[in-house]
Amino acid sequence: MNYIYKFLKELRPYDQLNSKRIRLGPQEDGGYVMLDSGLEDIEVLYSYGVEDNSDFELMFCEKYQAIARLYDHTVDESPLKRNFFFFKKEGVGPKKTKYLDTIENHIKKNGDGGKKLILKMDVEGAEWDTFTHIPNSILNLFEQIVVEVHFFHSVMPNSVGVYLSPSKVENKTHVIKKINNLFYLYHVHANNYDPLYYIDGFKLPNSMELTFVNKKYFQTPEYSKTIFPTEIDFPCYKSRKDIKLHFWPFYP
Repeated sequence: MNYIYKFLKELRPYDQLNSKRIRLGPQEDGGYVMLDSGLEDIEVLYSYGVEDNSDFELMFCEKYQAIARLYDHTVDESPLKRNFFFFKKEGVGPKKTKYLDTIENHIKKNGDGGKKLILKMDVEGAEWDTFTHIPNSILNLFEQIVVEVHFFHSVMPNSVGVYLSPSKVENKTHVIKKINNLFYLYHVHANNYDPLYYIDGFKLPNSMELTFVNKKYFQTPEYSKTIFPTEIDFPCYKSRKDIKLHFWPFYP
C-alpha cells in the first residue's frame, strides 16, 4: 500500500452528531477552530509557541476563566501581559535540554495533572518529535489539542519535496496514528503560506491546523460531512486565497 495513502488516511476528519464549532483567536494565522463542548470546564491552557501573538490564549482565558501557561524559548516574554498568563522562556521537545523540556515535566512541575487541560502547539516542526515521545497517559490528559503541523512535504522555498521519503512520511503517520488512538480529528485547515504538492495522484498541503478532540466527547462518531474550509476559517496569509480542501481525505 502506498505510504502517502497510509499517511493521508490518518487525516480523515470525524464529526459528532449536532456538534458545534467555535473559532478563538484572530481571523488569520494564530486563530483556531475547536469543538464547542466542555470548554467552560477547562482550567489550564498549555500553549507552546508564542512568538508575537497570544490572541488565542487571551480570548480563550477571558471567555472560559482559565489560566494559560505559555512556553517559547525564542522570545523573552509574552506579547501580552495578563494576571492569568504564566510565561516561561523554554521550549518543548522529546527530552529535557538546556532550552527545552517535555510536556510531561511541565505538567508535573505545575501540579496540573488532575486538572482539565487544553493543548495548543505551533512550534515550527518540533511537534513531530514531541508527540513521538510523549506518553499516552500524558496525551490523554488533554480535552482537546489544537496543533499546527509542519513540513508535510517541503522546506520552502528551496527544499521542495525533501520530506517525502518513505521513512519521513512513515514517522509522521506514526505520530498522527498515536494521537488518533485517543482522539478524533475534528477540524482541519490548510495553511496557505505554501502551495499544495502533487504526488502519486494525491494532494498534500505543507502545513495544517488540526483540532483533535478526546474520544470521550464523541458518543456516535462518524466521518465528517463538513466542507473545509468552513465559514469560520480564514486564510493564514490574508493576501492569498484559502486552500480549499475539496479532495480526499478531507472532502466527504
